[in-house]
Amino acid sequence: MPRSHWLDPLARRVLQATGQLPPARSSATSNNALARPEPALPSNWFLDVNRGSQQQWRELPGCTDDMADLLVRLQRGGVQFAAADDLFRLLDLPTDLAQLWAPHLVFNWYGDAPLQPVRSCIDVNNASSEELTSLAWPDQRIHGLLRERRLRGFRDLADLQERLCLPASSVEALIGRVSFGQRRAGPSLPPRG
Repeated sequence: MPRSHWLDPLARRVLQATGQLPPARSSATSNNALARPEPALPSNWFLDVNRGSQQQWRELPGCTDDMADLLVRLQRGGVQFAAADDLFRLLDLPTDLAQLWAPHLVFNWYGDAPLQPVRSCIDVNNASSEELTSLAWPDQRIHGLLRERRLRGFRDLADLQERLCLPASSVEALIGRVSFGQRRAGPSLPPRG
């Protein structure tokens, strides 16, 4: 078994002091921790989902920089979430994290009433033009989507909004209805004659 580097204990203490690693626990403490996990957030800590900053999102256990960035980009684009299920589907959040986050999330709606979700899911990067018509978009917008995805697939909902210049209401209507799979090779549009 290789010996650990001399810097390992010092680096570990520095990372623990800055909060990037959990604090060291004695074996007695770690046995108790396995029996009943400590709450990651104070019970009185809440996040307004539709107004949260990137720093506030990062306070949620398991929230990555990419997740926080996506949510803030959508927020800047005027997108709001009406319910936890929409948020959890968008982030593809595991059930255990969703249960941990749920008591701390507040869904205040700013402006008109939210749209009711529709339960069919379309892979925006691979759907045929016929499948995309179920989005109830004008033909011009669907052709714009097809043109943009030929250049490169969409990463996420915020990328779709930014590249197609979609209004917030259109993006909100897509939450839970679209996914962003890897772009498969093949033509998106029929050849022009």
